Amino acid sequence: MKILVTGALGYIGTQFIYNMRNTQHHIVGFDNSQEAIDQRLAGALQYNKNFSFKKQDLLDDLSEYKDVDMIVHLAAEVGYIACDDNPGQCMKTNVDGVKKIAELNRPTIFLSTGSVYGKLDQPCVETLDCNPATLYAKSKLQGEEMIKEITDWTILRPATAYGLSFKMRHDLLIHTLCRDAVKSGFIQLYQPKAQRTFYHVNDLANTICYIVDNFKQFNGGTFNLGAENLNITKEDIVKEIQKHIELKLEIVEDEDRDKRDYYVDYSKQNQFFKVESQLDIAGIIKYYQGY
Repeated sequence: MKILVTGALGYIGTQFIYNMRNTQHHIVGFDNSQEAIDQRLAGALQYNKNFSFKKQDLLDDLSEYKDVDMIVHLAAEVGYIACDDNPGQCMKTNVDGVKKIAELNRPTIFLSTGSVYGKLDQPCVETLDCNPATLYAKSKLQGEEMIKEITDWTILRPATAYGLSFKMRHDLLIHTLCRDAVKSGFIQLYQPKAQRTFYHVNDLANTICYIVDNFKQFNGGTFNLGAENLNITKEDIVKEIQKHIELKLEIVEDEDRDKRDYYVDYSKQNQFFKVESQLDIAGIIKYYQGY
């Protein structure tokens, strides 16, 4: 298959195209990133005839991609802080950009987010009415509705990604907590009992690879993606960090700017495959010790 991957140079995109490097699919990646491709990733793809890349924006003319067999749409303005700070760009990328993808009407895997659930007091199943708490989550939920206008689609709501990738994100919760612990030996923790699920970026990339190869099974469905055993609190993460590094912890009772608090049900995903994962804190700490 000829597969278009948007956001190919992003945090998840780089790991996904790396994990797809030995498949027989022809991967066409595009991204609007100004940064050079990671040398390790470039080396892995240098002589790969099944991979091509183009610097392009979602809002450009995309008519050249009408012949692709599938689209894996990973491009997005990510993170509640970035979206709150630049709401116009958030809506352009996460809503107008998705509309451009939908207009191609090709079989599409759309990476949404578990953040669409927001703050709920019951297990989050895919049929539940969402309660997005941030502009980022609201924009992704709008994107989901647009994708459903396509003939063939799958919507994925992954847990919060973390872990080492070829294009690191330093704003992710586990990363910021590990970085603060390493750099200052101090963590200021808001709403320690707030809960959500986490998913290593490599596991997430592998899951998307699986869905690409088994698209018919997932066509027309919305799926939570993640590991049931990693429905954990912020406090749980800090306890794991404390196993590796001494730190001073301050609990702040004020409400966090990030209001997400939910428990995700993975029963639907588990009908096809089950993810069991251990929280990999050691690798993140080691990364920031050398950063």
